[in-house]
Amino acid sequence: MTGGSAGKPQVWRALVLVYRAIDAPWGRGRRSQRIRRIVGPDELQATLHVLHRVPAAVESWSEGAAHLEPLEIVVIDRAIGSLSETGGRVWVGPGDCRPEIERLAPVGRHDAILAVWPSDGSLELCGWGCTIGPGPEANGAGFSSIVSDAWRTYATAVHPEEGFVHEWLHQVEATYRDLGFGERVFPPLHDAETLTSCRPADEPPFRQTYRALHDRTGETWQVWYHDYMTGRVLRPDGSGCFGLTPEVWSARRALSGGGSGPSGPPQPRAMPATRAGRPGSRPRVPTSGAGSWP
Repeated sequence: MTGGSAGKPQVWRALVLVYRAIDAPWGRGRRSQRIRRIVGPDELQATLHVLHRVPAAVESWSEGAAHLEPLEIVVIDRAIGSLSETGGRVWVGPGDCRPEIERLAPVGRHDAILAVWPSDGSLELCGWGCTIGPGPEANGAGFSSIVSDAWRTYATAVHPEEGFVHEWLHQVEATYRDLGFGERVFPPLHDAETLTSCRPADEPPFRQTYRALHDRTGETWQVWYHDYMTGRVLRPDGSGCFGLTPEVWSARRALSGGGSGPSGPPQPRAMPATRAGRPGSRPRVPTSGAGSWP
């Protein structure tokens, strides 16, 4: 079943904040330091080139069930001036991007925000990318924080855009979990390590796990993302297929009361804000990913 069979595609209005510099303090006392780095022109161009590939990948791999439309990419000249802590590790959270979120992403304008930023390699990050689902921290949008440090690998990667798709899918996963869809309906995004496909045995991943295919064929997870976004993942017990079928995709429109286009933001998650939100609140813990996905 193709993505268009359940109706109009689900449209996610996305904003990407591409930061050109960081100049932020971290730590206290003798452990205090200052994180500084400026993005060079080659790094910026490589990052922008890959980001422009993301909407086509989402549309293709979901077979038309989901669109990033528009994908607004804004290069930010302001240096990131603060960092946030999560689980003993570091990330750029929504509070660290507050001026841009308030200026460019007021409540109701976007469904997804991605912040792309440079680190200097000196800190233990929560991951190459870290994500929280829709909530008040990002004015109702989901939020993903992604470092640009690996930009030199984009030229040789089979699908260099897939890491950005991966972090956006964490926002998607959070959205549909909040709508009541459990792991019997679609699996956690990181379960590619152990799962395989409903495809015939002569098609990738050839009845092996997605991890095995990834390790054999150029370090790409594209087959996993395609199956995940179209409901072609084989259940662990072999009883059938699951994933983000067209019917699941369309439930966001039906259950939230919004249209398939920009008619309203997803409902905010009923969870506490981050440290940049409300005083005294506990931060939400972002989902993290390493440099090789899932």
